[in-house]
Amino acid sequence: MQAIQHGTDLIADLQTLARAFEVLVPELAEATERERWAEVSRLAGLDTAVPEELAALVETLADVLAGLTSADGGDGWLAHQRARLQAGEDATAA
Repeated sequence: MQAIQHGTDLIADLQTLARAFEVLVPELAEATERERWAEVSRLAGLDTAVPEELAALVETLADVLAGLTSADGGDGWLAHQRARLQAGEDATAA
């Protein structure tokens, strides 16, 4: 469970990092999230696939956990986590 939460937190942190670069690179304000991350990853020397790979990891871990502990297959928890990330919510707040 902690690995899922840490992964979700890391995804939120990466999204925050990408948004923070808008101050340094004003052109990023008009960019899509994917374009923004591509530029941030280039500047920071990170792999552009990191957000998608982390999301896949979190989903896989949630599926495993859900299969062990939840009657709904984890769909409710996973939907909640995705909604938090899409809303830009700080992963530690909820």
